[in-house]
Amino acid sequence: MTVAARLLAISVAWIAIQIGSGYLTHRMPARWFRRDGWLFRCRGFERGGRLYRRVFRVHRWKDRLPEAGALFAGGFSKRRLAPNDAAGGSGVLERFVAETRRAELTHWLPVLLSLSFFLWNPPAIAAWMPPIGLLGNLPFIIVQRSNRPRLMALRRRIPG
Repeated sequence: MTVAARLLAISVAWIAIQIGSGYLTHRMPARWFRRDGWLFRCRGFERGGRLYRRVFRVHRWKDRLPEAGALFAGGFSKRRLAPNDAAGGSGVLERFVAETRRAELTHWLPVLLSLSFFLWNPPAIAAWMPPIGLLGNLPFIIVQRSNRPRLMALRRRIPG
């Protein structure tokens, strides 16, 4: 395979993995994201999401990231919580929290699927794919892990 053909194949594969991961998680039942499982639960070292604000300064750059939660029909945009959403009770917040879990999984899947590059690339090239997948998806994971504890705290304060 020529260098140009390999670069094109890798690029197309990454696009397919990213879009495919989004579509796959979009098709998963909402009930799968209603509770924190092993992957989604907040860890003590995250200090309720404050770690991401203090260490990564997530509040300074998170709004610059693209948000594709509503890309597929019936999706949910997590760009911002509208003032009326919180007034609507905890139901909207429950959905928002669940969608942060869905979005987090959407961005962990490409990291896992990056291992598939070992099936059709030389090891010296394939070895770069998991770090590239992690670096490309980590900002999105950080945003979800930063927002979820804050939304959960807000949900506990709102009746209904």
